[in-house]
Amino acid sequence: MENIDVLNEEGAKTGEVLPRKEVHRQGKLHRAVHLYLFNQEKRLLLQRRTAHTDHYPGMWSISVTGHVDAGEESWAAVQRELKEELGMDVAAQDFTFLFTYRRDAELRPTYIDRQFHDVYACWVDFEIDKVAFDKTAVSEVKLVSLAEFEQMVDAAVALAPVYGDACKRVVAMVQPLAGLD
Repeated sequence: MENIDVLNEEGAKTGEVLPRKEVHRQGKLHRAVHLYLFNQEKRLLLQRRTAHTDHYPGMWSISVTGHVDAGEESWAAVQRELKEELGMDVAAQDFTFLFTYRRDAELRPTYIDRQFHDVYACWVDFEIDKVAFDKTAVSEVKLVSLAEFEQMVDAAVALAPVYGDACKRVVAMVQPLAGLD
C-alpha cells in the first residue's frame, strides 16, 4: 500500500500521511513526479496506460509519472518510478529538474486529484525494444519527436489531458537543453 505525505497550500508537508486511495478520495494535496525521457536521437518515450488503470485508461502518457511516497524526495521518486515502470536504472544526477506546477482535477467523486507536480527531463542512451515496461501499468511504449508530441497535445487526441497544462512549458525548456533550438 502506497502511503503519501499530505501537503498544505504552499506544498509543505503537514505531517499527515494517508494511503494513496484516501488521499484521492478526500482530495488532499500531495506531490507527484513527471519525467520526460529522451533517447540518444532526442525522441521522447511515451507509454500507453493499460485499460484497467484507475485514471485515463488506454490513453498515451508521458514517459513516467508517479506519486512521491511518504518521506521520499521527488528526485528519488523519479528514479524509483523509472525503474518500476520501464525497468531502467538511471543515476539521480542525470535528471534535470524543470519546474513545479499545481493541478487540481476531479476525475470522479471518489478520485479527486490535487497535486503539485515536479517535472523532470532526462536524456539516456536506450533502445525502445529493450524497455522492460511493467505490463500491469503500461500496455505499450513508443518514441515520438518533440514536434509530434506537441501535435498530440494540441489535438487533444489519445494523450491523457493531465499533461496539456505543462507541455508547452516543457517543450520550450527542453528544446535548448537537447540542442533542438
